[in-house]
Amino acid sequence: MNIRLQRSGSCISATVLGLLGAVFASVVFAAVGATQSFSVPDDLAFRIRLDDTLTSTDSQIGDPFSATVLDKGDYQNARVYGHIAQIDISGKIKGNTSMMLRFDRLIMPDGRRASIHAEILELYHAPSGEKVDVEGAIESGGRGRKTITHTVIGAGAGALLGGIFGGGKGAGIGSVIGGAGGLGTTAFHGRQKITLSSGQEMLIRITAH
Repeated sequence: MNIRLQRSGSCISATVLGLLGAVFASVVFAAVGATQSFSVPDDLAFRIRLDDTLTSTDSQIGDPFSATVLDKGDYQNARVYGHIAQIDISGKIKGNTSMMLRFDRLIMPDGRRASIHAEILELYHAPSGEKVDVEGAIESGGRGRKTITHTVIGAGAGALLGGIFGGGKGAGIGSVIGGAGGLGTTAFHGRQKITLSSGQEMLIRITAH
């Protein structure tokens, strides 16, 4: 009787130990898989959604950001991480503000990670008219012809009034006054601002470098 009990106890202990060993092995393999690196094929395109809000006025070069892959398939819900590489503020009279984003890595839902380089192909429904230039940088909507026209009209009107009241010399002075008035209008509009709100969607493409 005692021998049978001892044998049964040994079988149970062996079974428990076997189960514990299997669980431990699966945990170890999962941990190894979670830290395993892989590569993402070049020219693969993702539609992603920003998790953070980025602006040309409040954000700084080097600030990190993250985004979530929306496309159904192998990469769905993967996270993309990057940083702001460059911000160029527009001039007071003309020009566009631009912001360059760098994409650094992609982390899969199971923990696998890949170093990536990517370019932005398209912004979807950007509320302030931001667009992507030929180099992949995000560019603000143009200052518009209306603002520059204000400056030209201001200078012309000043010259006209100066000519009426003071001849040629008055025309020159009037041009300066009128031009200053036009520039004041331009400055009032302020510099173009880029705002990429949390939830902004964009299309990116994986590149070799």
